[in-house]
Amino acid sequence: MAYLVLARKWRPQRFEDVVGQDHVTTTLRNAITQGRIAHAFLFSGPRGVGKTTVARLLARALNCEKGPTAAPCGACSSCTDIAAGSALDVVEIDGASNTGVDNIRDLNEAVRYRPASGRFKIYIIDEVHMLSTAAFNALLKTLEEPPEHVKFIFATTEVNRLPATVVSRCQRYEFKRIPMSELLARLRQIVADEKIETTDAALFALAREADGSMRDAQSLLDQVIVFAGKAIGDAEVRAALGVADRSVLHRTTEAILKRDAATCLRAVEELHRYGYEVGQFCRDLVRQLRNLTVAALFGDAALLTDLPDAEVEETMRQASLRSSDDLQRLFRVAQAGADEIRRSILPAVMLEMTLVKMATMPDAVPVDAVLARLEAMERRLGGAAPSGGSRPASAGPAAASPAPSAPAPASAAKTGAPSASAHPPAPAVRPAPATTPPAAENGGAGWDAFLAAAQNKLTLKLYLAGSRPLEESADVLHIGVENDLALQALRDPESLAMLQELAARAYGGTRRVLVSVAKASAEDMARRIAAEDARRREISERAERSASVRAAIDILGGEVTEVRPRSRRGKS
Repeated sequence: MAYLVLARKWRPQRFEDVVGQDHVTTTLRNAITQGRIAHAFLFSGPRGVGKTTVARLLARALNCEKGPTAAPCGACSSCTDIAAGSALDVVEIDGASNTGVDNIRDLNEAVRYRPASGRFKIYIIDEVHMLSTAAFNALLKTLEEPPEHVKFIFATTEVNRLPATVVSRCQRYEFKRIPMSELLARLRQIVADEKIETTDAALFALAREADGSMRDAQSLLDQVIVFAGKAIGDAEVRAALGVADRSVLHRTTEAILKRDAATCLRAVEELHRYGYEVGQFCRDLVRQLRNLTVAALFGDAALLTDLPDAEVEETMRQASLRSSDDLQRLFRVAQAGADEIRRSILPAVMLEMTLVKMATMPDAVPVDAVLARLEAMERRLGGAAPSGGSRPASAGPAAASPAPSAPAPASAAKTGAPSASAHPPAPAVRPAPATTPPAAENGGAGWDAFLAAAQNKLTLKLYLAGSRPLEESADVLHIGVENDLALQALRDPESLAMLQELAARAYGGTRRVLVSVAKASAEDMARRIAAEDARRREISERAERSASVRAAIDILGGEVTEVRPRSRRGKS
Protein backbone atom coordinates (compact mmCIF):
# COMPACT_ATOMS: atom_id res chain seq x y z
CA MET A 1 0.00 0.00 0.00
CA ALA A 2 1.27 3.46 -0.87
CA TYR A 3 2.50 5.61 2.02
CA LEU A 4 -0.08 8.07 3.33
CA VAL A 5 1.29 11.33 4.73
CA LEU A 6 0.32 12.30 8.26
CA ALA A 7 -1.85 15.22 7.10
CA ARG A 8 -4.09 12.75 5.22
CA LYS A 9 -3.79 9.87 7.64
CA TRP A 10 -4.86 12.08 10.55
CA ARG A 11 -7.59 14.00 8.69
CA PRO A 12 -10.63 14.22 11.03
CA GLN A 13 -13.43 11.74 10.32
CA ARG A 14 -15.97 13.33 12.69
CA PHE A 15 -16.88 16.88 13.65
CA GLU A 16 -15.57 16.14 17.16
CA ASP A 17 -12.09 15.44 15.77
CA VAL A 18 -11.68 18.90 14.24
CA VAL A 19 -9.18 20.90 16.33
CA GLY A 20 -9.61 24.55 17.22
CA GLN A 21 -12.85 25.22 15.28
CA ASP A 22 -15.54 24.41 17.84
CA HIS A 23 -17.49 27.55 16.98
CA VAL A 24 -17.92 26.23 13.42
CA THR A 25 -18.55 22.55 14.08
CA THR A 26 -21.03 23.20 16.90
CA THR A 27 -23.09 25.54 14.71
CA LEU A 28 -23.13 23.10 11.79
CA ARG A 29 -24.18 20.17 13.98
CA ASN A 30 -26.97 22.23 15.52
CA ALA A 31 -28.15 23.32 12.06
CA ILE A 32 -28.34 19.70 10.92
CA THR A 33 -30.13 18.60 14.10
CA GLN A 34 -32.69 21.40 13.80
CA GLY A 35 -33.18 20.95 10.06
CA ARG A 36 -32.06 24.53 9.34
CA ILE A 37 -29.53 23.75 6.64
CA ALA A 38 -28.59 26.66 4.37
CA HIS A 39 -28.23 26.26 0.62
CA ALA A 40 -24.77 27.90 0.50
CA PHE A 41 -21.87 28.00 2.98
CA LEU A 42 -18.71 30.10 2.87
CA PHE A 43 -15.70 28.86 4.86
CA SER A 44 -12.92 31.46 5.15
CA GLY A 45 -9.69 31.55 7.11
CA PRO A 46 -5.92 30.81 7.02
CA ARG A 47 -4.49 27.80 5.23
CA GLY A 48 -4.41 24.39 6.84
CA VAL A 49 -6.99 25.02 9.60
CA GLY A 50 -9.71 22.62 8.39
CA LYS A 51 -11.91 24.39 5.83
CA THR A 52 -11.92 21.64 3.19
CA THR A 53 -12.05 18.93 5.87
CA VAL A 54 -15.16 20.44 7.45
CA ALA A 55 -16.71 20.82 3.98
CA ARG A 56 -16.30 17.07 3.38
CA LEU A 57 -17.63 16.25 6.84
CA LEU A 58 -20.67 18.41 6.13
CA ALA A 59 -21.19 16.60 2.82
CA ARG A 60 -21.02 13.24 4.61
CA ALA A 61 -23.45 14.43 7.29
CA LEU A 62 -25.96 15.53 4.65
CA ASN A 63 -25.71 12.45 2.41
CA CYS A 64 -25.21 9.72 5.02
CA GLU A 65 -27.75 6.91 4.62
CA LYS A 66 -28.72 7.50 8.27
CA GLY A 67 -28.98 11.24 7.85
CA PRO A 68 -29.01 14.06 7.57
CA THR A 69 -27.19 13.54 10.85
CA ALA A 70 -24.65 15.45 12.93
CA ALA A 71 -22.79 12.16 13.44
CA PRO A 72 -22.36 10.40 10.07
CA CYS A 73 -21.78 6.67 10.38
CA GLY A 74 -18.67 6.54 8.22
CA ALA A 75 -19.55 3.02 7.12
CA CYS A 76 -22.28 3.40 4.51
CA SER A 77 -21.44 3.61 0.81
CA SER A 78 -22.12 7.33 0.69
CA CYS A 79 -19.75 8.08 3.61
CA THR A 80 -16.98 5.85 2.28
CA ASP A 81 -17.27 7.24 -1.26
CA ILE A 82 -17.10 10.83 -0.01
CA ALA A 83 -14.11 10.00 2.18
CA ALA A 84 -12.37 8.42 -0.81
CA GLY A 85 -13.26 11.33 -3.09
CA SER A 86 -15.22 9.17 -5.55
CA ALA A 87 -18.82 10.13 -4.73
CA LEU A 88 -20.77 11.13 -7.83
CA ASP A 89 -23.00 13.55 -5.94
CA VAL A 90 -20.18 15.45 -4.19
CA VAL A 91 -18.27 17.48 -6.74
CA GLU A 92 -15.04 19.15 -5.65
CA ILE A 93 -13.94 21.98 -7.93
CA ASP A 94 -10.58 23.73 -7.81
CA GLY A 95 -11.36 27.41 -8.22
CA ALA A 96 -7.82 28.13 -9.39
CA SER A 97 -8.18 25.73 -12.36
CA ASN A 98 -11.78 26.55 -13.28
CA THR A 99 -11.79 30.32 -13.27
CA GLY A 100 -13.71 31.06 -16.45
CA VAL A 101 -17.33 31.84 -17.08
CA ASP A 102 -17.70 28.74 -19.27
CA ASN A 103 -16.93 26.49 -16.29
CA ILE A 104 -19.66 28.15 -14.25
CA ARG A 105 -22.13 27.90 -17.14
CA ASP A 106 -21.50 24.14 -17.23
CA LEU A 107 -22.10 24.05 -13.47
CA ASN A 108 -25.37 25.97 -13.89
CA GLU A 109 -26.51 23.35 -16.41
CA ALA A 110 -25.47 20.43 -14.18
CA VAL A 111 -27.31 21.61 -11.06
CA ARG A 112 -30.66 21.01 -12.76
CA TYR A 113 -30.16 17.23 -12.66
CA ARG A 114 -31.03 15.37 -9.49
CA PRO A 115 -28.35 13.47 -7.54
CA ALA A 116 -27.48 9.97 -8.71
CA SER A 117 -27.80 8.22 -5.37
CA GLY A 118 -27.42 10.65 -2.51
CA ARG A 119 -29.84 13.03 -0.88
CA PHE A 120 -28.15 16.20 -2.13
CA LYS A 121 -25.87 17.18 -4.95
CA ILE A 122 -23.08 19.09 -3.19
CA TYR A 123 -20.56 21.38 -4.89
CA ILE A 124 -17.39 22.16 -2.93
CA ILE A 125 -15.44 24.96 -4.62
CA ASP A 126 -11.98 25.41 -3.08
CA GLU A 127 -10.07 28.70 -3.48
CA VAL A 128 -13.27 30.25 -4.76
CA HIS A 129 -11.69 33.72 -4.77
CA MET A 130 -9.80 32.70 -7.94
CA LEU A 131 -12.97 32.78 -10.06
CA SER A 132 -13.20 35.64 -12.53
CA THR A 133 -15.69 38.47 -12.18
CA ALA A 134 -17.71 37.12 -15.10
CA ALA A 135 -17.81 33.68 -13.49
CA PHE A 136 -19.10 35.14 -10.23
CA ASN A 137 -21.78 37.06 -12.10
CA ALA A 138 -22.83 33.90 -13.93
CA LEU A 139 -23.13 32.07 -10.59
CA LEU A 140 -25.21 34.67 -8.75
CA LYS A 141 -28.70 33.61 -9.83
CA THR A 142 -28.09 29.91 -9.25
CA LEU A 143 -26.41 30.67 -5.91
CA GLU A 144 -29.36 32.71 -4.68
CA GLU A 145 -32.10 30.24 -5.70
CA PRO A 146 -30.60 26.82 -6.32
CA PRO A 147 -32.76 23.69 -6.71
CA GLU A 148 -33.72 22.06 -3.41
CA HIS A 149 -31.38 19.15 -4.00
CA VAL A 150 -28.24 21.34 -4.41
CA LYS A 151 -25.87 22.66 -1.71
CA PHE A 152 -22.86 24.91 -2.29
CA ILE A 153 -19.82 24.99 -0.01
CA PHE A 154 -17.14 27.58 -0.80
CA ALA A 155 -13.68 27.66 0.81
CA THR A 156 -11.22 30.56 0.55
CA THR A 157 -8.17 32.04 2.23
CA GLU A 158 -8.89 35.53 0.83
CA VAL A 159 -12.50 36.36 1.49
CA ASN A 160 -11.82 40.03 0.78
CA ARG A 161 -11.47 39.16 -2.92
CA LEU A 162 -15.01 37.81 -3.14
CA PRO A 163 -17.76 40.13 -4.40
CA ALA A 164 -20.13 41.30 -1.68
CA THR A 165 -23.02 39.93 -3.76
CA VAL A 166 -21.59 36.41 -3.36
CA VAL A 167 -20.79 36.73 0.35
CA SER A 168 -24.29 38.03 1.12
CA ARG A 169 -25.86 34.91 -0.44
CA CYS A 170 -23.94 32.51 1.85
CA GLN A 171 -23.75 31.59 5.48
CA ARG A 172 -20.23 32.63 6.38
CA TYR A 173 -18.04 30.73 8.86
CA GLU A 174 -14.69 32.24 9.83
CA PHE A 175 -12.03 29.65 10.70
CA LYS A 176 -9.33 30.70 13.18
CA ARG A 177 -5.67 29.88 13.57
CA ILE A 178 -5.29 26.90 15.86
CA PRO A 179 -3.91 27.83 19.32
CA MET A 180 -0.46 26.60 20.27
CA SER A 181 -1.79 24.42 23.10
CA GLU A 182 -4.15 22.52 20.78
CA LEU A 183 -1.48 22.07 18.14
CA LEU A 184 0.84 20.59 20.77
CA ALA A 185 -1.89 18.27 22.07
CA ARG A 186 -2.55 16.88 18.59
CA LEU A 187 1.18 16.49 17.83
CA ARG A 188 1.67 14.60 21.10
CA GLN A 189 -1.22 12.32 20.15
CA ILE A 190 0.29 11.68 16.71
CA VAL A 191 3.82 10.90 17.92
CA ALA A 192 2.40 8.61 20.62
CA ASP A 193 0.32 6.71 18.09
CA GLU A 194 3.20 6.53 15.61
CA LYS A 195 5.54 5.35 18.42
CA ILE A 196 8.02 8.19 17.92
CA GLU A 197 10.26 9.34 20.76
CA THR A 198 10.49 13.10 21.00
CA THR A 199 10.78 16.01 23.44
CA ASP A 200 8.50 18.90 24.31
CA ALA A 201 11.11 21.34 22.99
CA ALA A 202 11.04 19.63 19.59
CA LEU A 203 7.24 19.67 19.46
CA PHE A 204 7.23 23.34 20.52
CA ALA A 205 9.59 24.12 17.65
CA LEU A 206 7.30 22.32 15.17
CA ALA A 207 4.17 24.01 16.50
CA ARG A 208 5.89 27.40 16.44
CA GLU A 209 6.91 26.95 12.80
CA ALA A 210 3.39 25.81 11.86
CA ASP A 211 2.03 29.24 12.91
CA GLY A 212 -1.48 28.05 13.71
CA SER A 213 -1.86 25.62 10.80
CA MET A 214 -2.55 21.98 11.66
CA ARG A 215 -1.69 20.80 8.17
CA ASP A 216 1.66 22.60 8.29
CA ALA A 217 2.43 21.10 11.70
CA GLN A 218 1.71 17.58 10.45
CA SER A 219 3.71 18.11 7.26
CA LEU A 220 6.70 19.44 9.21
CA LEU A 221 6.51 16.47 11.58
CA ASP A 222 6.49 14.15 8.56
CA GLN A 223 9.59 15.90 7.22
CA VAL A 224 11.46 15.62 10.54
CA ILE A 225 10.57 11.92 10.88
CA VAL A 226 12.04 11.29 7.44
CA PHE A 227 15.20 13.14 8.50
CA ALA A 228 15.68 11.78 12.00
CA GLY A 229 13.76 8.51 12.20
CA LYS A 230 11.88 7.41 15.29
CA ALA A 231 13.90 9.53 17.77
CA ILE A 232 13.39 13.27 17.38
CA GLY A 233 15.10 15.90 19.50
CA ASP A 234 15.39 19.67 19.35
CA ALA A 235 18.63 19.43 17.37
CA GLU A 236 17.02 17.19 14.73
CA VAL A 237 14.14 19.63 14.28
CA ARG A 238 16.55 22.54 13.83
CA ALA A 239 18.66 20.61 11.34
CA ALA A 240 15.69 19.36 9.31
CA LEU A 241 13.90 22.71 9.14
CA GLY A 242 16.93 25.01 9.01
CA VAL A 243 15.83 26.82 12.17
CA ALA A 244 18.47 28.52 14.30
CA ASP A 245 19.33 27.12 17.70
CA ARG A 246 17.21 28.87 20.32
CA SER A 247 20.33 29.40 22.39
CA VAL A 248 21.64 31.67 19.61
CA LEU A 249 18.44 33.69 19.82
CA HIS A 250 18.66 34.01 23.59
CA ARG A 251 22.35 34.99 23.41
CA THR A 252 21.46 37.65 20.87
CA THR A 253 18.65 39.16 22.94
CA GLU A 254 20.89 39.07 26.03
CA ALA A 255 23.61 40.93 24.11
CA ILE A 256 21.10 43.53 22.87
CA LEU A 257 19.77 44.14 26.35
CA LYS A 258 23.31 44.44 27.77
CA ARG A 259 24.46 46.62 24.85
CA ASP A 260 27.07 44.14 23.68
CA ALA A 261 27.19 44.76 19.93
CA ALA A 262 30.20 42.47 19.37
CA THR A 263 28.28 39.42 20.58
CA CYS A 264 25.45 40.31 18.21
CA LEU A 265 27.87 40.27 15.27
CA ARG A 266 29.25 36.91 16.39
CA ALA A 267 25.69 35.54 16.46
CA VAL A 268 25.16 36.58 12.83
CA GLU A 269 28.46 34.96 11.89
CA GLU A 270 27.28 31.74 13.56
CA LEU A 271 24.00 31.87 11.61
CA HIS A 272 25.97 32.24 8.39
CA ARG A 273 28.38 29.42 9.30
CA TYR A 274 25.61 26.91 9.94
CA GLY A 275 23.51 28.06 6.99
CA TYR A 276 20.47 29.16 8.95
CA GLU A 277 17.93 31.34 7.16
CA VAL A 278 18.33 35.01 8.07
CA GLY A 279 14.69 35.84 7.49
CA GLN A 280 13.55 33.07 9.82
CA PHE A 281 15.92 34.30 12.53
CA CYS A 282 14.50 37.82 12.16
CA ARG A 283 10.96 36.53 12.63
CA ASP A 284 12.06 34.59 15.72
CA LEU A 285 13.77 37.71 17.07
CA VAL A 286 10.62 39.81 16.63
CA ARG A 287 8.53 37.16 18.40
CA GLN A 288 11.03 36.94 21.25
CA LEU A 289 11.09 40.72 21.72
CA ARG A 290 7.30 40.57 21.87
CA ASN A 291 7.60 37.97 24.63
CA LEU A 292 10.13 40.09 26.50
CA THR A 293 7.87 43.14 26.27
CA VAL A 294 4.85 41.20 27.54
CA ALA A 295 6.94 39.77 30.39
CA ALA A 296 8.21 43.24 31.37
CA LEU A 297 4.76 44.83 31.20
CA PHE A 298 2.73 42.19 33.05
CA GLY A 299 5.22 39.87 34.74
CA ASP A 300 2.89 36.93 34.02
CA ALA A 301 4.53 33.80 32.64
CA ALA A 302 1.10 32.44 31.66
CA LEU A 303 0.98 34.97 28.80
CA LEU A 304 4.05 33.40 27.16
CA THR A 305 1.99 30.69 25.47
CA ASP A 306 4.35 30.04 22.54
CA LEU A 307 7.35 29.14 24.73
CA PRO A 308 8.24 25.83 26.38
CA ASP A 309 8.74 25.81 30.13
CA ALA A 310 12.51 25.71 29.67
CA GLU A 311 12.46 29.09 27.92
CA VAL A 312 9.87 30.88 30.05
CA GLU A 313 12.23 31.33 33.00
CA GLU A 314 15.01 32.69 30.78
CA THR A 315 12.61 35.11 29.09
CA MET A 316 11.34 36.40 32.43
CA ARG A 317 14.94 36.93 33.61
CA GLN A 318 15.94 38.85 30.48
CA ALA A 319 12.80 41.01 30.65
CA SER A 320 14.01 42.38 33.99
CA LEU A 321 17.19 43.78 32.41
CA ARG A 322 15.48 46.73 30.69
CA SER A 323 12.33 48.81 31.08
CA SER A 324 9.16 48.02 29.15
CA ASP A 325 9.55 51.30 27.22
CA ASP A 326 13.01 50.24 26.03
CA LEU A 327 11.71 46.81 25.02
CA GLN A 328 8.86 48.32 23.02
CA ARG A 329 11.33 50.53 21.16
CA LEU A 330 13.53 47.51 20.46
CA PHE A 331 10.50 45.61 19.15
CA ARG A 332 9.68 48.41 16.71
CA VAL A 333 13.28 48.58 15.49
CA ALA A 334 13.37 44.79 15.03
CA GLN A 335 10.08 44.83 13.11
CA ALA A 336 11.30 47.61 10.80
CA GLY A 337 14.62 45.82 10.37
CA ALA A 338 12.87 42.56 9.43
CA ASP A 339 10.99 44.39 6.66
CA GLU A 340 14.22 45.90 5.32
CA ILE A 341 16.05 42.58 5.53
CA ARG A 342 13.30 40.87 3.55
CA ARG A 343 13.81 43.35 0.69
CA SER A 344 17.60 43.62 0.90
CA ILE A 345 20.08 41.97 -1.46
CA LEU A 346 22.47 41.64 1.52
CA PRO A 347 20.24 40.30 4.29
CA ALA A 348 23.09 39.22 6.59
CA VAL A 349 24.66 42.71 6.48
CA MET A 350 21.29 44.33 7.14
CA LEU A 351 20.76 41.99 10.09
CA GLU A 352 24.18 42.95 11.49
CA MET A 353 23.42 46.66 11.27
CA THR A 354 19.96 46.20 12.77
CA LEU A 355 21.40 44.33 15.74
CA VAL A 356 24.16 46.92 16.20
CA LYS A 357 21.57 49.69 16.16
CA MET A 358 19.49 47.89 18.77
CA ALA A 359 22.53 47.19 20.95
CA THR A 360 23.68 50.82 20.90
CA MET A 361 20.34 52.56 21.45
CA PRO A 362 20.30 54.81 24.53
CA ASP A 363 17.75 54.36 27.28
CA ALA A 364 14.30 55.62 26.47
CA VAL A 365 13.25 58.86 28.12
CA PRO A 366 9.71 58.48 29.49
CA VAL A 367 7.12 60.38 27.48
CA ASP A 368 5.97 62.22 30.60
CA ALA A 369 9.51 63.47 31.18
CA VAL A 370 9.82 64.64 27.56
CA LEU A 371 6.50 66.48 27.77
CA ALA A 372 7.54 68.08 31.05
CA ARG A 373 10.78 69.30 29.48
CA LEU A 374 8.94 70.68 26.47
CA GLU A 375 6.46 72.49 28.70
CA ALA A 376 9.30 73.98 30.74
CA MET A 377 11.01 75.09 27.55
CA GLU A 378 7.81 76.69 26.29
CA ARG A 379 7.39 78.56 29.55
CA ARG A 380 10.95 79.88 29.35
CA LEU A 381 10.58 80.90 25.72
CA GLY A 382 7.16 82.39 26.33
CA GLY A 383 8.50 84.52 29.20
CA ALA A 384 11.46 85.85 27.18
CA ALA A 385 9.42 88.02 24.84
CA PRO A 386 7.67 90.16 27.47
CA SER A 387 10.87 90.72 29.42
CA GLY A 388 12.79 91.53 26.26
CA GLY A 389 10.07 93.94 25.17
CA SER A 390 9.82 95.76 28.51
CA ARG A 391 13.53 96.07 29.21
CA PRO A 392 14.13 98.95 26.74
CA ALA A 393 11.10 100.80 28.11
CA SER A 394 12.36 100.85 31.68
CA ALA A 395 16.13 100.47 31.56
CA GLY A 396 17.27 100.67 27.93
CA PRO A 397 19.71 103.17 26.51
CA ALA A 398 16.97 105.54 25.31
CA ALA A 399 15.45 105.77 28.78
CA ALA A 400 18.86 106.41 30.35
CA SER A 401 20.02 109.09 27.91
CA PRO A 402 17.82 112.03 29.08
CA ALA A 403 18.59 111.42 32.76
CA PRO A 404 21.82 113.51 32.97
CA SER A 405 20.11 116.58 31.44
CA ALA A 406 17.21 116.58 33.90
CA PRO A 407 18.31 115.60 37.41
CA ALA A 408 16.49 118.50 39.10
CA PRO A 409 12.96 117.62 37.94
CA ALA A 410 13.45 114.02 39.11
CA SER A 411 14.53 115.12 42.60
CA ALA A 412 11.89 117.83 42.71
CA ALA A 413 9.24 115.29 41.83
CA LYS A 414 10.40 113.07 44.71
CA THR A 415 10.51 115.92 47.31
CA GLY A 416 7.52 117.86 46.02
CA ALA A 417 9.57 121.16 45.86
CA PRO A 418 8.98 123.37 42.77
CA SER A 419 11.88 124.07 40.42
CA ALA A 420 11.95 127.06 38.11
CA SER A 421 14.43 125.49 35.68
CA ALA A 422 12.21 122.46 35.08
CA HIS A 423 9.23 124.15 33.43
CA PRO A 424 9.82 123.37 29.71
CA PRO A 425 11.36 119.90 29.88
CA ALA A 426 9.41 118.54 32.86
CA PRO A 427 6.21 117.59 30.97
CA ALA A 428 8.27 115.85 28.22
CA VAL A 429 10.61 113.96 30.55
CA ARG A 430 8.15 112.89 33.29
CA PRO A 431 5.74 110.79 31.12
CA ALA A 432 8.59 109.08 29.22
CA PRO A 433 9.35 106.33 31.75
CA ALA A 434 5.66 105.40 31.88
CA THR A 435 5.53 104.56 28.15
CA THR A 436 7.64 102.68 25.63
CA PRO A 437 9.91 105.04 23.66
CA PRO A 438 9.82 105.07 19.87
CA ALA A 439 11.72 102.28 18.14
CA ALA A 440 13.98 104.81 16.46
CA GLU A 441 15.35 105.66 19.90
CA ASN A 442 15.34 102.21 21.54
CA GLY A 443 16.91 100.05 18.85
CA GLY A 444 13.78 98.73 17.06
CA ALA A 445 12.05 97.08 20.06
CA GLY A 446 8.75 98.82 19.23
CA TRP A 447 8.73 97.51 15.66
CA ASP A 448 9.62 94.01 16.82
CA ALA A 449 6.81 94.10 19.38
CA PHE A 450 4.43 95.37 16.68
CA LEU A 451 5.32 92.52 14.30
CA ALA A 452 5.13 89.94 17.09
CA ALA A 453 1.61 91.08 17.99
CA ALA A 454 0.60 91.03 14.31
CA GLN A 455 1.52 87.32 14.09
CA ASN A 456 -1.69 86.54 15.99
CA LYS A 457 -3.79 88.18 13.25
CA LEU A 458 -3.77 85.94 10.21
CA THR A 459 -4.60 88.60 7.60
CA LEU A 460 -2.10 91.09 9.01
CA LYS A 461 0.56 88.39 9.29
CA LEU A 462 0.25 87.54 5.58
CA TYR A 463 0.36 91.11 4.29
CA LEU A 464 3.04 92.37 6.68
CA ALA A 465 5.49 89.68 5.57
CA GLY A 466 8.62 91.44 4.34
CA SER A 467 7.47 94.87 5.52
CA ARG A 468 9.73 97.44 7.21
CA PRO A 469 9.29 100.68 9.11
CA LEU A 470 9.81 103.82 6.99
CA GLU A 471 9.11 106.27 9.84
CA GLU A 472 8.76 105.76 13.59
CA SER A 473 7.96 108.96 15.44
CA ALA A 474 5.90 110.01 18.44
CA ASP A 475 2.74 110.40 16.34
CA VAL A 476 3.32 108.43 13.09
CA LEU A 477 4.18 104.84 12.16
CA HIS A 478 4.85 104.61 8.42
CA ILE A 479 4.94 101.01 7.17
CA GLY A 480 6.50 100.02 3.86
CA VAL A 481 4.98 96.86 2.33
CA GLU A 482 6.28 94.78 -0.59
CA ASN A 483 3.42 94.99 -3.13
CA ASP A 484 0.16 96.66 -4.11
CA LEU A 485 -1.95 93.72 -2.94
CA ALA A 486 -0.68 94.15 0.61
CA LEU A 487 -1.14 97.92 0.31
CA GLN A 488 -4.83 97.61 -0.65
CA ALA A 489 -5.51 95.01 2.04
CA LEU A 490 -3.88 97.01 4.85
CA ARG A 491 -5.54 100.28 3.82
CA ASP A 492 -8.92 98.71 4.46
CA PRO A 493 -10.56 100.64 7.35
CA GLU A 494 -10.88 97.52 9.49
CA SER A 495 -7.24 96.56 8.90
CA LEU A 496 -6.06 100.12 9.61
CA ALA A 497 -7.98 100.10 12.89
CA MET A 498 -6.24 96.87 13.92
CA LEU A 499 -2.86 98.29 12.90
CA GLN A 500 -3.41 101.42 14.99
CA GLU A 501 -4.46 99.33 17.98
CA LEU A 502 -1.36 97.15 17.70
CA ALA A 503 0.90 100.16 17.22
CA ALA A 504 -0.54 101.83 20.32
CA ARG A 505 0.22 98.77 22.41
CA ALA A 506 3.68 98.19 20.92
CA TYR A 507 4.89 101.83 21.03
CA GLY A 508 3.03 102.91 24.15
CA GLY A 509 0.88 105.68 22.70
CA THR A 510 -1.72 106.50 20.05
CA ARG A 511 -0.28 107.30 16.64
CA ARG A 512 -1.37 107.47 13.04
CA VAL A 513 -0.51 104.51 10.82
CA LEU A 514 0.47 105.09 7.18
CA VAL A 515 1.01 102.33 4.60
CA SER A 516 2.80 102.57 1.27
CA VAL A 517 4.69 100.33 -1.11
CA ALA A 518 8.44 100.31 -0.43
CA LYS A 519 10.13 97.41 -2.15
CA ALA A 520 13.37 96.39 -0.58
CA SER A 521 16.55 96.85 -2.57
CA ALA A 522 18.31 93.87 -4.10
CA GLU A 523 20.99 94.07 -1.44
CA ASP A 524 18.40 94.12 1.35
CA MET A 525 16.55 91.19 -0.20
CA ALA A 526 19.75 89.17 -0.58
CA ARG A 527 20.78 90.04 2.97
CA ARG A 528 17.41 89.04 4.35
CA ILE A 529 17.32 85.75 2.42
CA ALA A 530 20.85 84.92 3.53
CA ALA A 531 19.94 85.71 7.14
CA GLU A 532 16.81 83.55 6.96
CA ASP A 533 18.78 80.66 5.41
CA ALA A 534 21.46 80.93 8.08
CA ARG A 535 18.84 81.02 10.81
CA ARG A 536 17.04 78.00 9.33
CA ARG A 537 20.29 76.04 9.17
CA GLU A 538 21.13 77.00 12.71
CA ILE A 539 17.69 75.87 13.96
CA SER A 540 17.95 72.57 12.05
CA GLU A 541 21.42 71.86 13.41
CA ARG A 542 20.26 72.73 16.91
CA ALA A 543 17.29 70.39 16.57
CA GLU A 544 19.48 67.54 15.30
CA ARG A 545 21.84 67.99 18.26
CA SER A 546 19.01 68.21 20.78
CA ALA A 547 18.88 65.22 23.13
CA SER A 548 15.17 65.87 23.73
CA VAL A 549 14.39 65.70 20.00
CA ARG A 550 16.37 62.48 19.58
CA ALA A 551 14.63 60.96 22.57
CA ALA A 552 11.22 62.00 21.22
CA ILE A 553 12.02 60.38 17.86
CA ASP A 554 13.10 57.16 19.56
CA ILE A 555 10.01 57.10 21.78
CA LEU A 556 7.36 58.20 19.32
CA GLY A 557 8.94 57.00 16.06
CA GLY A 558 9.36 59.00 12.83
CA GLU A 559 12.01 61.38 11.61
CA VAL A 560 12.70 65.13 11.37
CA THR A 561 11.60 66.38 7.96
CA GLU A 562 11.27 70.11 8.61
CA VAL A 563 12.23 72.51 11.38
CA ARG A 564 10.41 75.83 11.75
CA PRO A 565 10.82 78.56 14.38
CA ARG A 566 7.92 78.90 16.81
CA SER A 567 7.92 82.73 16.69
CA ARG A 568 9.98 85.75 15.71
CA ARG A 569 12.55 86.67 18.33
CA GLY A 570 14.87 89.59 17.91
CA LYS A 571 15.98 90.95 14.57
CA SER A 572 16.13 88.79 11.50
